[in-house]
Amino acid sequence: MLKGKSSAEVGARMSALFDDKREAIEQWTRDPCGFSGAEGVEVGTKAFYERVDANRYDEYGPWMKSTLEFACFAGKRLLEVGFGMGTDLFQFASSGALASGVDLSPTHLQIASQRFSLYGVPADLRLADAENLPFKDGAFDVVYTFGVIHHTPNTQKAAEEIYRVLKPGGRAIIGVYHRYSAFFLSSVLLESYLLRLGCLRESYRRTLSRIEVRRHSDACPLVKVYSRGSLRRLLRRFPVVQIECAHLDRSHFGTLGRLVPDGIVGWLERRQRMGWYLIAKCTK
Repeated sequence: MLKGKSSAEVGARMSALFDDKREAIEQWTRDPCGFSGAEGVEVGTKAFYERVDANRYDEYGPWMKSTLEFACFAGKRLLEVGFGMGTDLFQFASSGALASGVDLSPTHLQIASQRFSLYGVPADLRLADAENLPFKDGAFDVVYTFGVIHHTPNTQKAAEEIYRVLKPGGRAIIGVYHRYSAFFLSSVLLESYLLRLGCLRESYRRTLSRIEVRRHSDACPLVKVYSRGSLRRLLRRFPVVQIECAHLDRSHFGTLGRLVPDGIVGWLERRQRMGWYLIAKCTK
C-alpha cells in the first residue's frame, strides 16, 4: 500500500472518509496524551503531574530531556505546537523559556493550564490549529513540536506555519514517527497488519490509529510515518536540517524481540537506526 506513494499521498487517501481534525480532538479529549501513566491519581494535583513526568522521562523516554534540549532556551520566546497536557512545555518554561503553546483539545488546554497555574509558571496557552497558527511572522525564537504534526491532514502546511512564525535564525525541533523503525516495521506493519491479518479485519488507517492509546473512545486519528528523506522534503524551506533518531528497545521488535541479541539493539541505538522517532533540528 505504501509502495511508490509519498506520506502526503498516503495521508490524503487515508483521510478521504474521515474528518481528521475532529478525530484528533475526539482522541485526545477522551484520552489525553500521557494520561495513562497517571491513572488513579487526582487530575490537577502535584502528585498527578509528578506521576506524568516520571512516566514520560524516567520510564518511557529517559533520553528525552537531553535530546529535546529542554534546558537550552532560557529567555527565548518558545512555542509548542500541540502541547498535550503541557508536560514538555513545562520543562522548557521551568528552565526559563518564555512559553506559548497551541493545542486542538479542550481537555489538554484545561489540564495544561491547571499545571502552569499550580506551579506559578507563566505561559500563553491557546486552542488553535497547527495549520493556522494565531501568531505574527517571526514571533518566536524557537518552535517545538513532538509527535504532533504527523496527525494533521496538511502536514506540509503545518511545517510552513512553523517556518513562518520563527524569526530569522530561529530554531525548530520537530519530532515525527519513523517509517523505518523497529516498532513500525515489526510490531505494527508485520505483526498487527499482516501476520495477525489485520488487513482483513480493518483499514490500514485503523491499524495505524491503534498506535495511540485509546481507552475511552473509538476515535481513528490520522497517523503518518516518515523516512529521513520525506522529513527533509517536508522541511525543505529550512536551510539547515539535522535529523536524529531516538527511542528503541527490544519490545519494539514485537514477538521477534526475544531473538534479537542485546548487542544488536545497543548497536542500532548508538547508530541512531530503527528508533521510533525522527527528530529534526532546524535553523531558519
